[in-house]
Amino acid sequence: MCAVTFGIYLLCLPLDVLLGIPFRCFPRLVKIVPPEIEWAIVMGCGYEISPNALNARLETALRLHKLCPNIKFLLSGTEAGDYPEPSYMENYLRQRGIPAEKIFLDGKGFNTAETFKNALRFGIARAVVVTNDFHLLRCVDTARLYGLEAYGFVVPFEGSALRPYRWRYWLREKLAHYWGYGRFLFERWKNAHES
Repeated sequence: MCAVTFGIYLLCLPLDVLLGIPFRCFPRLVKIVPPEIEWAIVMGCGYEISPNALNARLETALRLHKLCPNIKFLLSGTEAGDYPEPSYMENYLRQRGIPAEKIFLDGKGFNTAETFKNALRFGIARAVVVTNDFHLLRCVDTARLYGLEAYGFVVPFEGSALRPYRWRYWLREKLAHYWGYGRFLFERWKNAHES
């Protein structure tokens, strides 16, 4: 699986460069949050599917709160099913000391693109995105395509529970990135022809 994923990434590299993905994304991956950033968007991932990945994102949000005590958090996911993500995420963070007034819920973050459209509706113009390393490039790129000034704050992909899925996630993200880019272009074309 590792070799297949690496091969696909090499084959896709010219298309990535043509689309400008590395130039939009890599300069925006940060370890220190720019001082003008007031928001962090924590991406959901389906607690019932991958609780360890979601908890890792929340632990990184806690670390970010220690680095930037004034930052506000938009917790994005879906409220459907037995494990409503934003509510779970809110409880996790509040139980560990982040005050309620710093937490905002987006229960309609059905996918990556919808999360950033919803962030714009919340009035968020710039934010740092908190998610796993395999998801981060697509998040930063998607956010910037939709007009959000986004920076990426990486969640380390650690732990034996996650390791078997690592390359599967990287492969999925590459395919999802192109799908999302095509969806964005289609939405832009559709809006242009409806106006």
